[in-house]
Amino acid sequence: MNGTAPGMFSRREVKDIVISVIVLSVVFAYPEVFFEPVFFLVSLFVVGVAFMGHELSHRFTARRFGYFAEYRMWPQGIMLAIFFTLVSNGSFIFAAPGAVVFGSFWAFKNPTMEEVGKIGIAGAVFNIALMFILIVANFFYSHWVLAYAALINAWLAIFNLIPLGPLDGKKVLHWNRGIWTLGFALAIIGFVYLNLF
Repeated sequence: MNGTAPGMFSRREVKDIVISVIVLSVVFAYPEVFFEPVFFLVSLFVVGVAFMGHELSHRFTARRFGYFAEYRMWPQGIMLAIFFTLVSNGSFIFAAPGAVVFGSFWAFKNPTMEEVGKIGIAGAVFNIALMFILIVANFFYSHWVLAYAALINAWLAIFNLIPLGPLDGKKVLHWNRGIWTLGFALAIIGFVYLNLF
């Protein structure tokens, strides 16, 4: 452990979050980022809220269960985000530049499948809830920033709920298939709605 007080952020965690947010903001704004500098600033704010809300939801939930938890950047994830963005010209965003790692302060205590699942779904719950709030707001006060923010939250929820590899979806599916199905379906519904309307 690094001796950071509960609720506080270590220097490494802050650095990892900042780098991850900047990279995700660029890839979500690609290729417009090169022609519309203001669009990058909008992306930086929107992605910052969506991504930090997602990761801090994991962190908060893990700490509520009594675990040490901090965000860690995944260098390979950063490279994959950049790679897929360049190859797809911004059509596909690999949205996993890092993750909240957590573990017990005590060697004999291991997270249960339920705890792992609840920690895993926490991030998507934040994004799905914010997505629907933004959809409703955009319905009454139509603005491209609201739609853009909703779309980013939808994609973060969808991508992270894919039940493969180290993504949250695999942990949630192993814990509760019904909750995973509901979360994934809500994210897909919001994403489709935003692309159609």
